Amino acid sequence: MWNVTLLMVGLLIYSGGGGVVSEPQHTAGISQPPIILAASDVGQAHISDNSVESYGTLNGISLTDSKKDVIRKLGTPARTEQEDLSGITKLHYKDMEVGVRNGYTEYVHVKPSADSFQVEDQSIGMTTERVRASLGKPYFKAEDGDVYLENQNALKVYVDRDTGQIEGIDLFFDYSQ
Repeated sequence: MWNVTLLMVGLLIYSGGGGVVSEPQHTAGISQPPIILAASDVGQAHISDNSVESYGTLNGISLTDSKKDVIRKLGTPARTEQEDLSGITKLHYKDMEVGVRNGYTEYVHVKPSADSFQVEDQSIGMTTERVRASLGKPYFKAEDGDVYLENQNALKVYVDRDTGQIEGIDLFFDYSQ
């Protein structure tokens, strides 16, 4: 969750303005995540002319998958870690991590140790050249990586701007809409 929180703060700072975070709404005993309203110059998410037209899954995991779905797809995690403050349960797998809150996937993170990653049904090598060839032009470039948006999903490719090395790939909800 801290990765997601830091990413959202970074996105808001990069956008040239602050943002407003509304209080989570509680309905029927279910806590909803906070809604983050970004500065107006960020714009609306769109589907670009990328080869991959959707960012619904990362390594076969979607943001609508339950914890049971993740375990069914990936098997028993090597390690599980609970963050009490955020309520996120981290499921650690070889070369990836899945964050689950309230029983559903909050984010998917692929570590740079992976040789490749999969977006939808397309396998992409873990190099900036292969990522750009597969994903095309990002929605915008942040200081720490490239962001691709589609509907409510954000795919971020963390890139060391000095070396060009990929430092990780994240799929998470775009709360700015």
